[in-house]
Amino acid sequence: MRWISFILTACVSVFVSCDLIDPEFDNPLDVQNNKPPALLISPEDYASSLGQSVEMSLYALEVEGVAGMRAQVNYDDTMVEVTQVVPGTFFDSNQSPLFVYDDDKNGRIDVYSVFLGSNKQVSGTGNIAIITFRVISNGETVIQISNESQLLDSNGNSVPIQSFGEGVIRAQ
Repeated sequence: MRWISFILTACVSVFVSCDLIDPEFDNPLDVQNNKPPALLISPEDYASSLGQSVEMSLYALEVEGVAGMRAQVNYDDTMVEVTQVVPGTFFDSNQSPLFVYDDDKNGRIDVYSVFLGSNKQVSGTGNIAIITFRVISNGETVIQISNESQLLDSNGNSVPIQSFGEGVIRAQ
């Protein structure tokens, strides 16, 4: 009788403890979360405080044959200010690409990266740039990649972008 009780208890414990977990697709670089090719921001949600610096990375997701790009990032200039923009590793090669950015100080920054020459291009997923913001006001602000952004192949033809990401900075 003890063995039956033990086996019954063990079986009930095994079946009760085996819950199926619903998958969470909260990683901005998950293909299930965004339709590629895409330009995304990571992290998608960042808790911060007044005066703190926040680094947000600009990513290309599953792109093919890209030789240049312009990413237009919109932000609320009453909530955050851009303090630094540095190139990511996606366009790295033996022949460094041209990397420049233009911050109009009115809530829009344009990031450009392009290979000079016709035989350089990249494919895949990678970090294009790291943008550092400084929080200048409490509240919530959205950092958004504009649909004015472009990806170009080595012939200067547009590569369609299916998803444009955004991130939120919550400052307290």
